[in-house]
Amino acid sequence: MSNDTPALSSRVSGSLLAGAIGDCLGAAYEGYSGTDVAEAYYDGRFQPASLTMGDWTDDTSMLIATAQSIAERGEVDGEDLARRYLAWFETGGRGIGRATYHAMKRLQSGNPWQEAGEKGEYAAGNGVAMRVAPVGLYHANDLSGLREDVETCGVITHRNDEALAGGFAVAYAVAKAAAGELDTETVLLEILDQLEPSRVADNLSECARLLEEDVPPLEALPELRLGGAAFETVPTAFFCFLRNPHDLQETIVSSIVAGGDTDTRACIAGAIAGTYLGHEAIPNRWFSQLPLRRGIEGVAEKLYEAIPKA
Repeated sequence: MSNDTPALSSRVSGSLLAGAIGDCLGAAYEGYSGTDVAEAYYDGRFQPASLTMGDWTDDTSMLIATAQSIAERGEVDGEDLARRYLAWFETGGRGIGRATYHAMKRLQSGNPWQEAGEKGEYAAGNGVAMRVAPVGLYHANDLSGLREDVETCGVITHRNDEALAGGFAVAYAVAKAAAGELDTETVLLEILDQLEPSRVADNLSECARLLEEDVPPLEALPELRLGGAAFETVPTAFFCFLRNPHDLQETIVSSIVAGGDTDTRACIAGAIAGTYLGHEAIPNRWFSQLPLRRGIEGVAEKLYEAIPKA
């Protein structure tokens, strides 16, 4: 390993920390129009120091719950994940989405975790993609079983092919980045080769076109759509990461400037970029602002220890 290549431990902590930072920065602007955000924070140059960090939302809460479960169980355990998600829900479930809410109510009623997830078009949301990065980290040294583990994590809340496809795309990119094997030129093609026909796949293909044509974020993200469906959030997050993969700060800020579902988009983009670049790439000022940073770092250390060694 060269001196400038992040160690796996740095990639794990970078993933969780940058995901949480993206969520907290994006949370302050969720639902804003792109015009509102852009007028204040974007004039052709990025101005990240101007962004205000909010509190955790469901994105970070469920991301960390997933990491804690894998760290303590040493595997992706659906029953344990469901128990942790339900415990979070019963303490308030800040920011919870529609599909996850109904899934938690089914768990409360005694439904098995495999049958709790919401079905139908309203279950195509980004709730799997936002929390699945730890599953990708767990598979850093072995991609076999990744799809099955994504589905185990995902069906607890979303029994929908689009939601699971979006989750797989994120987990695959994180796993490859954690292994130091993510090729930013080919990762979208690799993912598309493994997806069934879907709106997620269609929009990832469109993402590749927009990147090839060097379309700026304020034009590209609305074209990919700014809502909370997996086929909207996952491709926009990949766009923000892949347009400048060596600049974590720009990845996160570009995830926010177009408005819409800013917290989840920035959480996903941050988790991928943080894995790719390691925690050293995170600006110090964001470390100092992040709520409960030490706790996240502690979870990251335990998750690193749980990753099967090559």
